[in-house]
Amino acid sequence: MTHEDNYRNCRQAHALKSATRRGRGFRRLALVSAVAALAGTGAVAPALAQTVSGEVTDSSGSAVFEGAIVRINELDVSTTTDSRGRFRIVGVAPGSYTLVVHYVGAPPRTLPITVGPDGLVLGAVVLGEGSDDQMALEEVLVTGQSAAMASAINQQRAADNIKSVLDSDTMGQFPDQNVAESLRRLSGISVENDQGEGRYVVIRGMDPDLNSTSINGVRASAAENRRALQLDVIPSDVLDGLEVQKSLTPDMDGDSIGGSVNVKTLSAFSRKDMYLKARLEGGYNEYREDWSPKASLAGSDIFELGNGRRLGVAAALSWQNRKLATDNNEADDWETADNGNDFPESFEPRYYEIDRERTGAVLNLDYDFSDFTTLFFRSLYSKFEDDEARLGQAYGDLTPISEDAIGPRATDFGFAEIEMGTKDRVQTAENLSLSFGSESQWEAWALKTNVGYSFAEEDDPDIVNSAWVGEFESGDGGIPDGSPVLTLNRASAEEPRVESDYFDILRNPAAYELDEIEHEQSKAEDTQWSFQFDATRQFEVWELKFGAKARLREKENNEDAQIYSGDGVFTVADVYDPDVASNYGFHNRIDPMPSLAGVRSILASGEGLELETIDSELASTSNDWVVNEDVYAAYGMFKYYSGGWTVTGGLRVEYTDFSSDGNSVELFEEGDVYNGEVLEDDFVAVTPIEASRSYTDVLPSLNLRYDVTDQVVARAAFSRSIVRPLFEAVASRISVEDGEASIGNPDLEPYNSWNYDASLEYYPTELSLLSAGVFYKDIDDFIFLRTYDDFEFAGQTFDEATISENGDGAEVLGVELNYQQHFGFLPSPFDGFLVSLNYTFVDSDAEVDGREISFPKQSDNIAGFVLGYEKYGFDLRLAMKYRDSYIDELVEEGLDRTTDAHMQWDLTAKYFVSERWMVYAEVSNLNGEPEYYYAGKDSRLLQYDEYGTTTVLGVQFIY
Repeated sequence: MTHEDNYRNCRQAHALKSATRRGRGFRRLALVSAVAALAGTGAVAPALAQTVSGEVTDSSGSAVFEGAIVRINELDVSTTTDSRGRFRIVGVAPGSYTLVVHYVGAPPRTLPITVGPDGLVLGAVVLGEGSDDQMALEEVLVTGQSAAMASAINQQRAADNIKSVLDSDTMGQFPDQNVAESLRRLSGISVENDQGEGRYVVIRGMDPDLNSTSINGVRASAAENRRALQLDVIPSDVLDGLEVQKSLTPDMDGDSIGGSVNVKTLSAFSRKDMYLKARLEGGYNEYREDWSPKASLAGSDIFELGNGRRLGVAAALSWQNRKLATDNNEADDWETADNGNDFPESFEPRYYEIDRERTGAVLNLDYDFSDFTTLFFRSLYSKFEDDEARLGQAYGDLTPISEDAIGPRATDFGFAEIEMGTKDRVQTAENLSLSFGSESQWEAWALKTNVGYSFAEEDDPDIVNSAWVGEFESGDGGIPDGSPVLTLNRASAEEPRVESDYFDILRNPAAYELDEIEHEQSKAEDTQWSFQFDATRQFEVWELKFGAKARLREKENNEDAQIYSGDGVFTVADVYDPDVASNYGFHNRIDPMPSLAGVRSILASGEGLELETIDSELASTSNDWVVNEDVYAAYGMFKYYSGGWTVTGGLRVEYTDFSSDGNSVELFEEGDVYNGEVLEDDFVAVTPIEASRSYTDVLPSLNLRYDVTDQVVARAAFSRSIVRPLFEAVASRISVEDGEASIGNPDLEPYNSWNYDASLEYYPTELSLLSAGVFYKDIDDFIFLRTYDDFEFAGQTFDEATISENGDGAEVLGVELNYQQHFGFLPSPFDGFLVSLNYTFVDSDAEVDGREISFPKQSDNIAGFVLGYEKYGFDLRLAMKYRDSYIDELVEEGLDRTTDAHMQWDLTAKYFVSERWMVYAEVSNLNGEPEYYYAGKDSRLLQYDEYGTTTVLGVQFIY
């Protein structure tokens, strides 16, 4: 590879730390202000008095460096380069000075400068030149892994707050399919998986719903009925970097406790030359035994338009059709017998076949309108189509044949209701993020404006579920009296065996009659508009920043269902599919199963089906709701930098205006009294309900950074933040059936937390980082789900009710350790090694309903390891990620749903055939790590999934 190509591995995406501004009462004012700001900054062309500015590049001028620290020694003032490699220091009196540029991985660049009465525009400041150390930058940043490491280290080092960075080159070093899987490589980050793929990001062990996600600085909408964004919908190939902010500043949204993720897409101005990258690959899943194609194309270029005006265009497109298969076991309703042994009352082996088509597209424009103003447009579109076929055999109402039949690891059952169940659906999730804004600088002022739009939709237009039931009892149907129908052997807790002497009876297709077919449709939509305005006034050693933001959000959920009961016409024998039994990989056979096509043909014909109008109406109205959440914010902050100190602090105020519309749905049975009359038939009463409230939060924050030496940085931070309740938890809804109610609680208070951080970072020579940090969070108004007996709500009394409530509080204390090292100082061939280690320990305590527990979703230990080697055209990387077990869902003491510990190994191997062409192979989940969930203790299975190993072969071209 040429040096020019190697430099491209250090490219950084243009990430704008601006969000959007809009509010119902401020729309016209915001628009007028934005237009006026753009017009004013475009028309004025003042001189840059007493300002030193420039751009940090490589010797060829083809790459820029983000995160370089630029210092004027005599004044003891410094700044950092932005995503375009630019820097700007104001308030410099005319005279002679020494300018020094520090970038980890390169020798310092020392440059004498003379500032005149009109300031100084330096142009390009080249790293690797003019230093007493003659080692050029090329000798350090040789290939992709070390370049990516240097880029991330410099951005983290230069930050005023505590954050972690992952750039596009780092993402390309791992076999990660989406944003969530890429983020898990960072210190203190793990993920929640869905069907073996990362979906939600867990920061410092915190519940994903306690984090926030933005795309190019604009808050992202979430298709599902929760706060957390489904990050598996966004392919990593269309991105230029990821940031995780672990401490807040006043100009950031205040609604995150774990951390804030910013997804950055391509920008042409983060490069100097034309850029093009194309990839073509195929992946093979060992369980599905099929290939999954994937292709991506990304590129950018800058066009000179004359008079100093330039237009940057960046675009990317990615497509993948991933084929997966999953073997699954599930159990539920655990009981403890009088002899102390446990047994489940239900057990269900399942088999999944999944096709996931993931499409992503980016179009970004940057326009240098003048020497002082840049206009930008950012867009990201993603579509995630999940085609899922689920086939399951549920052993329900399992009744031990006697007390003595309940053993420590095996139970004989004298009765079982066995259900053959199918699910057939194609779910589509779409996300769109758009933002338009400006950045202007003149003299000591900087102005940013941003208008943003974010939309997410999850659509299930055609879900078909079926249930086919047979009942089997000792002493009946050919099973001798006193003989067990079946035995559940739990010698392996994760993979119980169903044993029976009567499988010829249990597997008779004619023994299972059609019980029910459900035809469902559901759609969830999340729409956000936002406006933002930020202004900064710089002084010699400090700056003042203020701004305002409005974010309007509407979340809507709608479900419809037609539920049909069987009419004794069909059995599984009519639509039997013999192939399912051979596909399932665990010990048990899922047999006999109906075919999915057969179920749909019965539904289409309507023969042998009877519409259950009451059940259909209950399912179609109980979870329909709309939530509006408008947030108006204003902030003021200052930054002071002198003598190695950088102090960033201020205050943010957020006003939340909330309203919700939904239904109270209650089932009255025949003979019940409704409105003073005795009902002759079952009846569903649907009553519209609504709620509204508003509240204000004052959110101070302070970030301290002290450069002890050029190699040692100390940081400390504190802030107050909030997280608003889940939409479904706060939506106006009451669903009642048989006296049991599921209730939304619009009166929920948001989580609020005081957050404290401290860290020490050491940057030795070469490419290396050692850091240690401690964090503490004091969380009040913790939200949990609780079930009551004889519960009174909204003037009604329910026999049983499930509702979300605020708990007392929780405390989280953690330690983060991180080590990264490139061994370029060793003799050949060992100079090609690099290593990365990170470890996070978290201790948490929460009080819920009188119980002392660890914080839900909180892993005590999170660790990551990477061993890399790059030399002789090879680029190898072995990576591991580990997290401890954690409470996934609160149930009751001893039965809480717990997620088991998880350790996954991944391997990537690349070979550079030429300067432009590379071939690669990747193996994800090298160790075949499963997912395991249990009830209280690990011998009580709730869910166990195996996904197998996926191997990828591909080729890449880069220009």
